[in-house]
Amino acid sequence: INNVERRLGAAVPGVACVWASVLLAAVNYGAVDSTAGTCLGLTAVWITVAGTLIADTWRINNEDGTEPLYPYKGDVATRFWFEAP
Repeated sequence: INNVERRLGAAVPGVACVWASVLLAAVNYGAVDSTAGTCLGLTAVWITVAGTLIADTWRINNEDGTEPLYPYKGDVATRFWFEAP
């Protein structure tokens, strides 16, 4: 949906949820084993960079402010490659 139908805003909350999940996992695993927490902490850094890039891509492509941060039904209909035209 995000790429085919150009709904870039819908990816931002999704990445935010993944980021929060990774941070929670890193903290909880770190409480049990510091090596596991460190490994997940490095993943959290990577997700932070990826999330920042996704949010900035949405911001740059949303200069007119019409693209929301939630999924919506637009004018484009998604079709699969095996569907007849």
